[in-house]
Amino acid sequence: MGEARDVVERFYGLFGDGDFVGARNLYTDDCITVTPGGPLNNDQHEAFGRAFKSAFPDGGMEVGRAVEDGDEVCVVGRFKGTHTGDLVSPQGTIPASGNALDMPFADYFRVRSGKIAEQESIFDQMTLLGQLGALPQG
Repeated sequence: MGEARDVVERFYGLFGDGDFVGARNLYTDDCITVTPGGPLNNDQHEAFGRAFKSAFPDGGMEVGRAVEDGDEVCVVGRFKGTHTGDLVSPQGTIPASGNALDMPFADYFRVRSGKIAEQESIFDQMTLLGQLGALPQG
């Protein structure tokens, strides 16, 4: 495993442990993380992570496959956790459902000088909402 993948694996571990200060220290000051909801600066990304971890205290990323090429890493995995806290977002709040979440994701990272300089996360918001029971019944 090279330096880039090591940085990514540390990020996943710190997130799983709820260490947002440590996780944030792995990012360059100018990093923008692109998500299905739009681009996030470091403050917004940390708030997003804290909201997700608050909703899924036992949650974390499980790496299924990872490909590293120099300073780039692509990961396919699953975010797994139990929805025991409210999921608060700018779009509203999804009350804790007690449901398990098993959501596939794909992440792209570019690492520069031992820090994450670019990140793009892809996940299906409908899968998230459906597993939490937050979609209208029809």
